[in-house]
Amino acid sequence: MRFARLPNKLTMFGVLAGLLFHAVNEGWSGLVVAIIGALTGFLVVLILYLLGGLGAGDVKLFAAIGAMMGVLFVLQTLMYAILCAGFIGLIILLWKSQMKVTSHKLVRWLFTIVVQHNLETLVEIKDQKNIKFPFMYAVVPGVAITWYYSLL
Repeated sequence: MRFARLPNKLTMFGVLAGLLFHAVNEGWSGLVVAIIGALTGFLVVLILYLLGGLGAGDVKLFAAIGAMMGVLFVLQTLMYAILCAGFIGLIILLWKSQMKVTSHKLVRWLFTIVVQHNLETLVEIKDQKNIKFPFMYAVVPGVAITWYYSLL
């Protein structure tokens, strides 16, 4: 937490623990479910990483979550984590009094992309010096929300 990094040892242990757990408890079918969950978490978040939205540690973290909990859980967690990240980002913008400046940038980018069909703006967004925070701070409540709703 102090360095805002996810150690490879932690994420790889999570993947291996998920694979082993499902293989021991459910046999080959459980291992297949864990592999598909890990690949789903990895590949979906890899796309966000390649777009510059997340770090490599987040990609491996979602592979671990997928291996442990499966496809549906990892996809729901990603959805809730993105919503939590938006909420956290909104609070940071309000706290730093950057809401007006950032909303003007966002409207300009959306106009350029949607109306003018200029996809080069996506590269500009990626290279912008924006207010950032570690996505893992949004993953924790995302997992908690997914877990809560899976128990209902």
